[in-house]
Amino acid sequence: MEPLPDRLPLVIGVTGHRDLRDQDVPRLEQEVAAIIRGLRRDYLGGDRETPIIVLSALAEGADRLVARVALKEGARLIAPLPLPLEEYRRDFEPGLKSGNMAEFDALLSQAIAAPVMPLHASLEDIRADGKKRAEQYRAVGIFITQHCHVLLALWDGDDQDVAAGGTAEVVTFKRGGIPLMVSGSPRASLDASEVGPVIEIVTPRMKETTSAKEVAVRPWGRAVIKRHLGGLARRSWHRVAAFIGQVFWRDVAEDRSKLSDADRHELEAWESFAALVDLTAKFNRDAAALEQTADGSARLTQSVDYLFTDPGAAAADGEAKGRAVQMAPLWCRLYAMADTLALERQLQFKRDWKVLFGVGFIAFVCFAMFTHAGFLSAPFLIAYLLAFVIGVSVYVRAALRKDQERYLDYRALAEALRVAVYWKLLGVGSRYLDAKADPPGRRHADINPVGVIANAYPIKQPNELAWVKICLRTLERLDKPEGDLPRRIDPVGHAIARRFWVHGQFAYFRRQGYRHNSFAERMQAWSDILVVMSAFVLVPILIWMVLAEIDHHWHVLDLNISLQHHVLIIVVGLLPGVAAVLTGYAERLALKAQARQYDRMRALFERAYELLPAEIDDHATEPAHRLYQELGMEAMKENAEWVAIYRQRPIEPLRG
Repeated sequence: MEPLPDRLPLVIGVTGHRDLRDQDVPRLEQEVAAIIRGLRRDYLGGDRETPIIVLSALAEGADRLVARVALKEGARLIAPLPLPLEEYRRDFEPGLKSGNMAEFDALLSQAIAAPVMPLHASLEDIRADGKKRAEQYRAVGIFITQHCHVLLALWDGDDQDVAAGGTAEVVTFKRGGIPLMVSGSPRASLDASEVGPVIEIVTPRMKETTSAKEVAVRPWGRAVIKRHLGGLARRSWHRVAAFIGQVFWRDVAEDRSKLSDADRHELEAWESFAALVDLTAKFNRDAAALEQTADGSARLTQSVDYLFTDPGAAAADGEAKGRAVQMAPLWCRLYAMADTLALERQLQFKRDWKVLFGVGFIAFVCFAMFTHAGFLSAPFLIAYLLAFVIGVSVYVRAALRKDQERYLDYRALAEALRVAVYWKLLGVGSRYLDAKADPPGRRHADINPVGVIANAYPIKQPNELAWVKICLRTLERLDKPEGDLPRRIDPVGHAIARRFWVHGQFAYFRRQGYRHNSFAERMQAWSDILVVMSAFVLVPILIWMVLAEIDHHWHVLDLNISLQHHVLIIVVGLLPGVAAVLTGYAERLALKAQARQYDRMRALFERAYELLPAEIDDHATEPAHRLYQELGMEAMKENAEWVAIYRQRPIEPLRG
């Protein structure tokens, strides 16, 4: 099987009953295939840039049916296992149907990974106690729930039969989150990033007490949105009505206010899913376009080089970069992609911003001249209209391209991936046992059932930042480092991280904080000067107006001051206008807020650099490990706050 490209996947989790009826299998296969095609059509635009990954534990029945169909549809398979492979195989002996072991082995051989859940008890206790075995199945259900964008459930719809590790419980976790008593983590329960939509295929079971009588697919995706909010025409009209209501200060209630809690949660889950998958698809399309450009490869290389370049140096440290590419190849490649795309979008939206401010000011000047220029008024009116058209065109193009939004999304992902690269170099984090990659009997000293990097990302963020968290969680499952994680911080990794991450970020935040603060102060100073100048210019205007009045009545001065009078009036009007433009530009860029944020991070990295020893030893390993983790969490938190600041300042036309 070909390796996955450097793209972000759409992940489908699978849960369902084992005892499917033979006569229902062909229909179920058709429905599963239709759902996968529908997801690709409705949410990926039909393109193949975004790979689809199916998470299936490969139990008999629904798990294997979906895996089989998904592989035929071109999806990739990850098979999380509740128990070590040989122990898990015991659950299929003899199984419900003949040949089930051969089917399991055939599907497992096609999986790109098979992470094994950590044991909550010894194998002896698990074999002897059914409840402890059920806990392992609950663990794999939680894993699937936390790592998928959407859950595909083949079940009879009986949500009252909630057994530990059963299908009903997994569906409940996806819809409402993992309860505190199950997760044992207040942070995880508050975050609830696993909450998302469920696609239900209701299917009968072999047992006679099943409530389902025939196969049926419940409405999902766009059908849910249409059912609750109406079709495209109705939703478009509602948006227009809401906009008109805002203009006239009237509250236009949404249709969702009349929905039940269950319907509202279902609607919101599909809306969030659409937003998250749309971001993923756009990132992948942008990545594909970047790779096709003539300088794409060079720009990607340059992004990785910056991670290992000393402040002020002209070239990267080849040895440090080589080690990072060897230790964390996936993270380095995705960082380069996200960073390069972020820089590209940043450059474009800054150009648009400057153009909007520029043409807005030109339009203001031209209109002022038009009102006072007499016989020259026509050219100024034409120039004013031209500036207005240019401004509107730039704004519409920026709104359609969403360069600012994409810049913020990609920058947030890149900064989280930066932390991931250095953490991988340090050995911070944990990994699963993998039934395909690890030899039988191998055990890791440090195993964690939830992605360490993703878990460090701030909780309860908007959809755009929730996208970053989900991306990190998915990438941690695709990352398959060789060998065991070190029991202590790697001395070479420590030297690289302390030099290029801690000291590098300290120098960066110090430089950026000074630059932002200096620029904001210059903007404010010029704004104040122009406002004061307008007052001084106003005095000559008043004198000229008095003299003009005297000359009009007494004809003793014989002055012709109409031209000078108009020029001075225009200047007085322009000076406050220029001051307002400068102030507005500085406010839109949030220069002062950014300077304070940079200063806080400068102090943080400076302190960390002082605390971390130049050379690591056994005594310093544990505190250094914790410090690096805390530093990474603070870095991701700072970036999330930075994104929030700029999302409140979208690009828009100047307002008078």
